[in-house]
Amino acid sequence: MTTQNTAYRTLDAEGVRSYVASLPAIAARLGSAPETWTIREVSDGNLNMVFLAEGSNGGVCLKQALPHVRVDPSWKMPLDRTFFEAAYLRNVFPHVPDLTTECLHFDPEQFILIVKSLSGHTVLRTALMNGPVNPEIAARIGRFVAHSTFATSLLAAPFEPVMDRRICFARNQTLTRITVDLVLTDPYHNHPRNHWTEPGLTPVVDAIRADENVLARIDSLRLRFLSCPQALLHGDLHTGSIMTTEDDTRVIDGEFAIYGPIGFDAGLFVANLVLSLFATPDTAATHLHKQMITLFWGSFTEHFLHLWNTQPTPSDPAALYYAPTQGGISEREKTLFLESIFQDMVGYCGAEIIRRIIGYAHVADFSVLPNTESQEARKKQALLFAKKCLDQKYLFKNISDFLTSLSAD
Repeated sequence: MTTQNTAYRTLDAEGVRSYVASLPAIAARLGSAPETWTIREVSDGNLNMVFLAEGSNGGVCLKQALPHVRVDPSWKMPLDRTFFEAAYLRNVFPHVPDLTTECLHFDPEQFILIVKSLSGHTVLRTALMNGPVNPEIAARIGRFVAHSTFATSLLAAPFEPVMDRRICFARNQTLTRITVDLVLTDPYHNHPRNHWTEPGLTPVVDAIRADENVLARIDSLRLRFLSCPQALLHGDLHTGSIMTTEDDTRVIDGEFAIYGPIGFDAGLFVANLVLSLFATPDTAATHLHKQMITLFWGSFTEHFLHLWNTQPTPSDPAALYYAPTQGGISEREKTLFLESIFQDMVGYCGAEIIRRIIGYAHVADFSVLPNTESQEARKKQALLFAKKCLDQKYLFKNISDFLTSLSAD
C-alpha cells in the first residue's frame, strides 16, 4: 500500500458528518437526519483522529489515520495502519465477537475505519485508576488472547491460509519498527525518545543497562518477536486498548497487528496490570490486581487447551502442521508449549514495564499517587520487578512464582 494518495483529506467533525451521511448502511445505524447527529472528537492516542457519531438509533466510532504522529507532526507515518486494523478485526472478530468490535466499513483511500461506538464503556486504564473493577474483566481478556491466537495459528488451520495472513501482516512494517524500537531497543541505551524526571530512577536504569543477563534476555526477546510467528497478535494489548463495563469488555485498536509469539500479547497486558498495581499500592488494590493476573493466565490456559484438545482431527494428515499420529501431541508437549508462552509473557512483561516508565509513551497510572516522592518510589519498585522478569537468574516457573516475586517488592 502507498501513502501517496491525492484523494486523501483529513476530516474534521463536519467532514465526519458528511462522510457518514454518504454511507447508507452506516447512516441507518445512527437514524434521524444527519444534521441532528452528535459528532465528538475523542482522540486520545498518539497516532489517529477518532470521532464518535451518535444519532437516535445508535452510534459509530470513526478512526482516520493521519500522515504523522498526532502528538508530533514532525514524526511522519504511513496511512495504511487502519488497513491493518481493519484486517485484524476481520480475522479475529469471527472467533471473539463478544470481545472486540466488527469492522463495519473501511475506506482504502481516506484510510477510515468505522466500528460500533462504545461510548457507554470506559477505558480499562481509567477504570483501574478510578477504583476497583470487576476482576472478571481479566478473565475475559484471557479468553480473547486464547481464542484470537489459537484460531490464527497453525494449530487451527492448514498452513496455506496461515501463510496468506502472515504475508498480509508482514507488510505492517512501520508499526512493527515502532514496537521493536520503543519496547525492545531504545530503553536499553541512551536515546532521545527515552525520558524520566525522577532522579532516583537513574541508578536503576543504569543497573538495567549494565546487566549482561538483562541485555542478553532483551536480545533474545527481540529476535523471538521477529522470528517466531506463532499467531496473529494484537500487538499493543495494554489497558488503554480495552473498553469495558462491569459486564462487557471489548479489545480495540489492533493497528499494531503482526504475527509473533503469543506471549507478547499476554506480556503487555500483564505488564499494564503490574504497572497499575504499583500505582495503587493499598492492600485491597494489590489483592485485586494479583487476582486479575491470576484470572487472566488461568483463563488463557484453560481456553487455549480446550481449543487444542477439541480441535477436530482432519481427514488429511497433512492438513495441520502437526500430523495427527496415533494419540496425537502428548499432554506433556502441550504443557511445554504453554510453558514457553509463559516464559515469553514474563520477558515481554518486563520489557513493557521498563518502556512505560523510562521510554516513550508513559502511562498515566502513577498520576493517582499523591506526590512526586511516592511516584518515584513506586516507579522504582516497578523497574526493579521488571529487572527480575528479564534477569535470567529469576526464571519464574509458574504464575505463583511470578506473584510471589511481585509480593516481595
